[in-house]
Amino acid sequence: MTDAYGTMVDPANGAVKASLSGDKLNFTYGKAKTTVELVKTANPNRNLKPAVSAKKGPKEVASTRKHSGSSKNWNAAHRYGTETSSNRWTSGVLTLATQLWELRNLSLETNDWQQVGPVMEGLAVNGGWAYSSWYRSAAASDQLKGNIVAFNMKKLNKYQAQYLSPRSYLYKKLSFGKFKSYSQNVKVSPYLRLGHGQSLGASSKYIYVLANENKLPGGASNGFYSEEILQLKKSGLTINKVWSIRVDVGSSGRYFYNAAFAGDNTMYGVFHNAAFGRYEFWRLNLVNNRWQVSQVTVTQSHFVKQQAGSSPVQGFSVSGSNMYLAFNNLIFKLQTDGTYQKTWKHVSNREIEGLASDGSQLYAQLAQRGEILSGRW
Repeated sequence: MTDAYGTMVDPANGAVKASLSGDKLNFTYGKAKTTVELVKTANPNRNLKPAVSAKKGPKEVASTRKHSGSSKNWNAAHRYGTETSSNRWTSGVLTLATQLWELRNLSLETNDWQQVGPVMEGLAVNGGWAYSSWYRSAAASDQLKGNIVAFNMKKLNKYQAQYLSPRSYLYKKLSFGKFKSYSQNVKVSPYLRLGHGQSLGASSKYIYVLANENKLPGGASNGFYSEEILQLKKSGLTINKVWSIRVDVGSSGRYFYNAAFAGDNTMYGVFHNAAFGRYEFWRLNLVNNRWQVSQVTVTQSHFVKQQAGSSPVQGFSVSGSNMYLAFNNLIFKLQTDGTYQKTWKHVSNREIEGLASDGSQLYAQLAQRGEILSGRW
């Protein structure tokens, strides 16, 4: 929401008022008003008892020790300057190469919650557009609020997009015509509750986000916690619908730290069942405006060697009959029935922060500086 001058309103300052009347939730800010309709439905995912045979998974693989580095110029000595060359890493039949170097910020820095960037998390790709969740800091990503930024990769030079920056020594390198053209091929959403931001999807009309918490209260992972699915309009990256979901299994729950969307009506949620040494993949379908569990598949493996019981899944994507899981420098390919297929290891010394796929085209986002890679297997 913005005020009469187009300035965003701080959602935490109490100026926006909300009141509930029946199934109508009314918001007001001065003379501005809007109403949201609430639809209450019974949870179709209660007391589930899925009988699933686990597929054999891979032996645990050690992640590359160095995975929290940065690109060449992403440091104070180089003033977090632009990158001027491409990367290319090959593992087996999968070569990942630079598709787009992302700019550092899309707003003035040190501008508190209004700052857009420089921490990028999830990734979704559709129709040549890349959609990523951006946060002002790593700590802010834990506070679950940020922005979706969209890039039309067909219209942006993979190096020059970095010049779309509030820093004058960068944006002055673009002619006004080029600056205007590039600006028309970048979109920024309002400030949204995106969760940890690694669970994104894109269809021909909408962007989807599973707004989850990567740090639940008390470190719990099996409790009965709800999550929200956001449907955003592609045109302005504003919210169209919000659903609340919760999956209950006997005396515990299934809280999805990672999820992927396949079209408008299907979501896959990942659950690491550490006690049984396996990963569960839960497919939910949108039926009568409710997200309902339709299939559960299981792969018997931790995939990566665990550290203090943690499961650092950094990206998840589904395309056709294939699923992809990313852990730092590792990418695993599975079938949607849980069958393990292969492992790729790209030693970039930087973390993968998001995965997206379209047919046999795979996309990965690296951290520090944000870099979108693409390749075919």
